[in-house]
Amino acid sequence: MDKKRLFVAIDLPDEVRSKLQDLQRALKPFARDAKWVNPAGIHLTIKFLGATDVDKIPALDESLNLIAKAHQPLAIHLMGCGFFPNLRRPNVLWAGVIAPDLAMLQQSIEHETARLGFEKENRPFTPHLTLARFKNNKGLLPPAKETEKYAGVELASFVANRFVLFDSILHRQGAEYHKLGIFHLAVP
Repeated sequence: MDKKRLFVAIDLPDEVRSKLQDLQRALKPFARDAKWVNPAGIHLTIKFLGATDVDKIPALDESLNLIAKAHQPLAIHLMGCGFFPNLRRPNVLWAGVIAPDLAMLQQSIEHETARLGFEKENRPFTPHLTLARFKNNKGLLPPAKETEKYAGVELASFVANRFVLFDSILHRQGAEYHKLGIFHLAVP
């Protein structure tokens, strides 16, 4: 049976991508060993679904459509940077996300996808944008100090009026994303 590697996310406006690319350029000299995410591929993941039988996609599409109609557009603010899981053992450099109503959308998607047979996430939802990944923490102190400059600084803001069902195709040079469905949030 055919499968696709799916996830639900908010796609970013071009001007936000441009600001994140500027931030990456500013931090790159301090983290040369990092693998930087292509700005075109940065997105705000709401729910990773994983390998999914293609015959499940129509029901998923229908459910996501109903969820979108029940939620209003979201004000999203990108604030500061940090590291997952922590600064001592960093795997990911991220930009922070503040969006109070995003949790309600995420919970709706989590509940509905579980009803369709997708595994529930057992970690708390921590909205963020991945900017870079680290294989080791070699030479990390300079970028850690550099990211402190952005603590509490708003990097960008926008209103998300839709979310997307993406298909992720993995390649050696990185992932390639295809939009399978766009779901417009209800107009207030």
